[in-house]
Amino acid sequence: MSAQTENAFWLVWSPTGTKPPRYRHSTEQSAITEAERLARAHPGQLFVVLEPIAGRRVDNMVRTTYVDDKEIPF
Repeated sequence: MSAQTENAFWLVWSPTGTKPPRYRHSTEQSAITEAERLARAHPGQLFVVLEPIAGRRVDNMVRTTYVDDKEIPF
């Protein structure tokens, strides 16, 4: 299994929001500041700071090229 690492990031999400979070904050404090700004702009709406801890992706496509063995390959 291949592993990769990425820099940590934080998202600001609202469970009642209409759009999924897209901006990756590079610091926790930046995300908290944005959550506070959004909460002030939208009284009564909850904004949550999220930090991913793991991710998974299946990437197992194997490409095979077949050659005509009647042709000389050089």
